[in-house]
Amino acid sequence: MANRSWNCSALVLSLTSFGEGHREACLFTEDNTLVRAAVFGGAKSKLRSLVSPWHRGRVWIYSDPVKKTAKITDFDVQAFHEGIREDLVRTWCASLCTEILTRSHGIADWKLVNAFIDGIAVSSPDDCRRALIRYLWRTLTVAGLNPPVDCCPQCGSGVNSENAVVYYSPHEDACVCLSCVGLDEKRFPLSPEARSYLVSIACLKPAESRAIPLGLQAYTELKNFLFFLLSRMIDSPLKTLESGEGIL
Repeated sequence: MANRSWNCSALVLSLTSFGEGHREACLFTEDNTLVRAAVFGGAKSKLRSLVSPWHRGRVWIYSDPVKKTAKITDFDVQAFHEGIREDLVRTWCASLCTEILTRSHGIADWKLVNAFIDGIAVSSPDDCRRALIRYLWRTLTVAGLNPPVDCCPQCGSGVNSENAVVYYSPHEDACVCLSCVGLDEKRFPLSPEARSYLVSIACLKPAESRAIPLGLQAYTELKNFLFFLLSRMIDSPLKTLESGEGIL
């Protein structure tokens, strides 16, 4: 098979060094796949400065199917997302997004990922935190791992009450009422506000769900709940969650 060049829209997720001053870029592409390609050139190279984490644009790649290597030959950046590097919460949220994509082998949606990155690049810390909740729930939806939050699989009662607090049971992988949850198992409480927020993410348009306020208690409940589901999806602890304790 002859050597070939190709191009696609891509988001730069991360860079790792190899050899004498070279780097390998991990790209998330428009067809929801991960691609790794070398970036050659010194520190003053134009290409090296363009291929940077969270830059999105059109990338040209030269592949050698015999040697099974690939290198980036050009990158037309269409979104630099400079605001991500200007705030710790933005950077942390983008880093978590990167780790999810790389460790889940690309379980994601191109439009969803870029809408999230575009949004947090210009958002306040509090808006970033709420955006992360929405992004994680939608990511779990894409993976088919979001448990129903509107019915108790054991008895069918309690969950639909406006004043009911339900509990996510890891054993049942479902939200159950207080009467059905095991008292000796780990559980995650979800208040009516927290459950309503999750329902709004699925039912409303993104602009409408963004406008819904979220109290501190409900946010904390959702953060603990979703971080647990996320770690279980990856099947191992996430380094970003471990290193970012206290940021969110």
